Amino acid sequence: MEPASRRQYFLRLATVFVLYLSAGKLGLSVPFTSGNVSPVWPASGVALASVLLWGYEIWPGLALAAFFVNFLSQIPAVPSIGIALGNTSSALLGGYLVRRFISHRPSFERLRDVLGLIAFGAAIAPIVAASVGATTLLLTHIRAWSGFTSAWRIWWLGDAMGVLIVTPMFFTGRALTRSFNRARMIESLVLLLSLLATCFAIFGGRLGLGMKDDVLAFLAFPFVIWAAIRFRAFGAAIAIFVIAAISVWGTAQGNGPFIKHNPLHDAALLQLFIAVTAITGLVLGAVTTEREEAGEASDTKEKLLRALHQAQSSLQEAHAQLELRVGERTAELERAQEGLRALSGQLLTMQDEERRRIARELHDSAGQITAALAMNLTSILAETKKTNPKAGKACREASELVQQLSRELRTISHLLHPPLLDEAGLPPALTWLVDGFAQRSKISVKLDLAPDLGRFSSEVETAIFRVIQECLTNIHRHSESRAASIRITRDADEIKVEVRDQGKGMPSGSNGSTGRRRMGVGIQGMRERITQLGGRFDIRSGKNGTTVVATVPAPGATVQSVPTTAQEAP
Repeated sequence: MEPASRRQYFLRLATVFVLYLSAGKLGLSVPFTSGNVSPVWPASGVALASVLLWGYEIWPGLALAAFFVNFLSQIPAVPSIGIALGNTSSALLGGYLVRRFISHRPSFERLRDVLGLIAFGAAIAPIVAASVGATTLLLTHIRAWSGFTSAWRIWWLGDAMGVLIVTPMFFTGRALTRSFNRARMIESLVLLLSLLATCFAIFGGRLGLGMKDDVLAFLAFPFVIWAAIRFRAFGAAIAIFVIAAISVWGTAQGNGPFIKHNPLHDAALLQLFIAVTAITGLVLGAVTTEREEAGEASDTKEKLLRALHQAQSSLQEAHAQLELRVGERTAELERAQEGLRALSGQLLTMQDEERRRIARELHDSAGQITAALAMNLTSILAETKKTNPKAGKACREASELVQQLSRELRTISHLLHPPLLDEAGLPPALTWLVDGFAQRSKISVKLDLAPDLGRFSSEVETAIFRVIQECLTNIHRHSESRAASIRITRDADEIKVEVRDQGKGMPSGSNGSTGRRRMGVGIQGMRERITQLGGRFDIRSGKNGTTVVATVPAPGATVQSVPTTAQEAP
């Protein structure tokens, strides 16, 4: 042991020794005690309480105190040792049974604890002390009461009374202070004075009324009930202690209702009276405590339920407000998206119009200028051909460059806005686009057009043309594919465009999936064009290439024959 623990242990041993010795001397002071067998043995309650409080290691203090209680009362040393062993074993057994089957630290404010105290502490454990003690007295020829049976019975009941009267007082005092106020102090004082007056009236002899009828002893019962109901287990324990002390003192003095028979019979009646009073008070106190705690728990539950309902109401209100705000924000977002979509459509329309204007300017203005320049160079060449061969050569080269510039301007003009798209429709424009792309990029492109494709609105034809144009540009710039295919089909409801390549595929996350990287302008433009028409746009990319699928609703179309449904450019 540590020094502090050792000091605490020996202090506990000293405390138990003093308390047990005092309680034992008090029990032996009863005048009609016979052979150190007392009708009420409060030391047994001290012993059981000390074991429950401080554990089994407290046994040396119990054994030493039990020995000295008997040895100092003119009992020889040998029987004193036997009685001490029996009393100590009884306390240890009672403590073990209560701890094992009831609670490690009982409060005796619950009915389970009280019933365990009655069964294990007051009924079973004293059997050991009574058996060992009565046997020791018999073997050492010390006469107790009228024989072994009567001594055993008085011993057993006396230890049981001590347990019922004293043990609860060590455990029930803490609960009283939690709700003790001035009004309770006045009530407790009135209760104590009334109980004392009633007990002295029953057992006081000259100080009381000298009642001789056994039934009149139970006039003290209402006060036990009062104490149990109002002050719970501790009040019942104090009332029981007062009644037991005065009834034992009065009976020992020859007063009260338990003196009409022989001492053995009177002791049995006294023990029965104390047992009934103690059991009733302790059980009623425990039941009252449990009911009050159940009521408090019910009140707490109701408060928690009200708080829960309020929290649920607040949560529902907050949820409704949140839904309202989310709805408002969603509506705002939808309006913003609609505005953005309209703006995007306007930008695309303006872009197409600007391309058409630039294409027209290039074709009309720049084309005419280059044609005039070519004519002038031809005239200059005719004049300088004979006079200056070097100048003629330079003029020929300049004429060829002007012709090349004219062709480039015509190509750029057609790429910006092909005249065939407005004049002949989508199939001829796509055929011209694919042929020119194949010649410039050296990529083999297969064009597969539905035979009943027909003509559509300029918006639909322009959108399909621009999507295919952008796809071919991406294939040339990024895919490293040497072949591509374009397929356009239609049914009664929609037009479907598929553009495939056999390249390296697109980087992960760049096709518009969740968590994508920043999308390219070309892909975003294609998506916006198709979305503006109410269609769907999807990109599927993998190791075997990329497929772009665009679907738009099919408005009323003018069906025309297409000279070829499939064309493959070199």
